[in-house]
Amino acid sequence: MSPTDVKAFVAEALQVDVAALADDLRIGGIDAWDSLAHMRLLTAIEERLGKPLDAETAAGIESLSDIQRVLA
Repeated sequence: MSPTDVKAFVAEALQVDVAALADDLRIGGIDAWDSLAHMRLLTAIEERLGKPLDAETAAGIESLSDIQRVLA
């Protein structure tokens, strides 16, 4: 996924406008990315991948770049 696609994916999962997401966004970087939204995001990633995330991978997702790495 391109960085633009990742931002659109995260914006949809967090239910925010893509313009609200900085390129270096990390968990907690905006109010919409709280713990509940993080769980929704992890679920969306699993659905996109078609398989559950292992615990180590899930724990390592803290930023847009982490999400891009997992979805690559």
